[in-house]
Amino acid sequence: MKTDVSPATTQVVCSNIILNEQGLLLVREAKPSALGRWSLPAGRLETGESLREGAAREALEETGLSVDVGPLLGIYHCPSTLEGGSAINFVFRSTVLGGEIRTTAKHPEVAFVSRVAVDLLVAQHQIRGHHVRHALAAADARHGLPAGLIVEVEASPLPTSSTPADP
Repeated sequence: MKTDVSPATTQVVCSNIILNEQGLLLVREAKPSALGRWSLPAGRLETGESLREGAAREALEETGLSVDVGPLLGIYHCPSTLEGGSAINFVFRSTVLGGEIRTTAKHPEVAFVSRVAVDLLVAQHQIRGHHVRHALAAADARHGLPAGLIVEVEASPLPTSSTPADP
């Protein structure tokens, strides 16, 4: 089965696994497509952002917490809320640096949830993202993907001539 991952239908998403002694930080969704379901603090990458910058911004916007974005735990291809679309989701292990938990209209509830409760929410299909258990396992194992997997490449100017450059 072929999956369409064309730029027109694929979003880049940055997610955060944020853990403390109470459990995993989750936000409750208010948007109609996911009403009442829980998710990781996450969102679409904005133009000009690096993946880590996007993850840090989303954590701050959705939870009120400033985070240090750590290792990449996984990359997941997931269905999107776009009609027929998909998302490439980069999940990072992030650590709280400061701030206070706050709610927003888009996320009326923000809470650290115990591992037992997370398992129950997953079983009841109340967490957005089938990758949460896998990313949690990677966080528990204290490993991520190789650090060199994400390389920030600056765009280089395109040649102005239509003739090939000399070797």
